[in-house]
Amino acid sequence: MTTGTTSADAILHRVSELLEEKLGLLPEEITPQARFKEDLGLDSLDMVELLTIMEAESGRPVDDDAAPGLATVGDVVGYLVAHGSGAQR
Repeated sequence: MTTGTTSADAILHRVSELLEEKLGLLPEEITPQARFKEDLGLDSLDMVELLTIMEAESGRPVDDDAAPGLATVGDVVGYLVAHGSGAQR
């Protein structure tokens, strides 16, 4: 049975909720193209919190080699699609 929502859509929705709740971002700011530092104003501490959130969602640590490449919301969604996510809750 198909609901019309892809896994990536569900994960984007979940990531958006978490960024709003944990980091106080506005929903209209959170797009797949939004860059964490330049567009959303996240600092290094916010990025650590984001990685912690990702680890909780995927159920495993974020690969050290992948972390520097996670510059946009879309990068995080792609990572969680590839590595599993708790977005189905």
